[in-house]
Amino acid sequence: MTQNYDAIVIGAGVMGASLAFHLAERGLKTAILERKVTASGATGHSSGLVRMHYDLAAESDLTFQSYKIYFNNWKERVGGECGFQQTGFLQIAKREHEDKLRGNVANQQKIGINTSVISADEVQRLFPDLLTGHFDYAAYEPDSGYADATLTTNSFIESAKRNGATLIQNCEVTAIRTASGKVIGVDTTQGNFDAPIIINAAGAWAKHVAGLAGIQVPLETWTHDVAFLHRPPSLGKFPACIDDVINCYFRPEGSALILAAGEDESLRGEAPDAEDQTPTPTFVEKLIDSMVKRIPKIEQSGLHSIHVGRDGITPDQRAIYSGTNIEGFYLACGLSGTGFKTSPAAGASMVELILDGKPKTVDISQFRFERFAEGKLLDGEYGYGHIWK
Repeated sequence: MTQNYDAIVIGAGVMGASLAFHLAERGLKTAILERKVTASGATGHSSGLVRMHYDLAAESDLTFQSYKIYFNNWKERVGGECGFQQTGFLQIAKREHEDKLRGNVANQQKIGINTSVISADEVQRLFPDLLTGHFDYAAYEPDSGYADATLTTNSFIESAKRNGATLIQNCEVTAIRTASGKVIGVDTTQGNFDAPIIINAAGAWAKHVAGLAGIQVPLETWTHDVAFLHRPPSLGKFPACIDDVINCYFRPEGSALILAAGEDESLRGEAPDAEDQTPTPTFVEKLIDSMVKRIPKIEQSGLHSIHVGRDGITPDQRAIYSGTNIEGFYLACGLSGTGFKTSPAAGASMVELILDGKPKTVDISQFRFERFAEGKLLDGEYGYGHIWK
């Protein structure tokens, strides 16, 4: 028996959950189809940063609207919990990138983001346990921090369900059906579903899912190691931070741990299956060697645990938010490891694109699928180069 819906979202990570929330809020009968369980892919292994510093203004706008409308107002806007913790955020830049840092901060200030360029001396006054001899300036966002990606996803889904959405887990899409250039439904391991709107938010599986509709999306898988370190008892407060000098990012994880990861050595091109993931052999040693250059007290720490996440990454390491040449078939994928913080506003903007013909929350036209065929890959106005080396 075929079940009928107004819209189908493929994937119950944070992006699919946000899409389902916004579709259901607009009154559409929505099904979320997930091949495993909610947040079982990249979302469940997300570092959860909520920061607004990007070298592409559209991405900064997505994160700003996500923070302003959602993360900073979660219970009222969505309901449930997202686990947002305001720790402040530092973007530490290489000395040769000072002009780019200032240009990006100026662009972000025009959007309305509370950010500024501060000196290394100011960084040390704010956070005395950070060594600052390796850089001259950083961007500082006092409002930013981190949130819990799984809580965020579950809150979106529970709210969507209150508005009539249906979550179907352990449900793998095996075919996408079309007729006369339009999408009409999907076949799955749990039966057939019809809908005139289908959104591919399948994360590491998005290339495979698009292929079921005959669409070739330039995605490869990207596998990333993240460590949880014991927090030294003598370590004072410190912010969430992306440190381009030591090629690491880190943040507090509650009061007892530190989440940290490198920005290089991520694996590419593995199968999308998330099972049996193991960290690269040199990950922890290289991470600690880098971290002590910024926080010497890390030497008093120890490893608590490691997790390994896998996402889809595009050639320009920017997301795809777009329609396709099949009417009713949309892409919200290729998030390239940075999708969590943008997901609330990106979901809202995608639903506006689908239902109203034009996004209102944030202009996401730059993220159109056609840019790859046109050879118009996205680059920052004051680009730092690729995040993931």
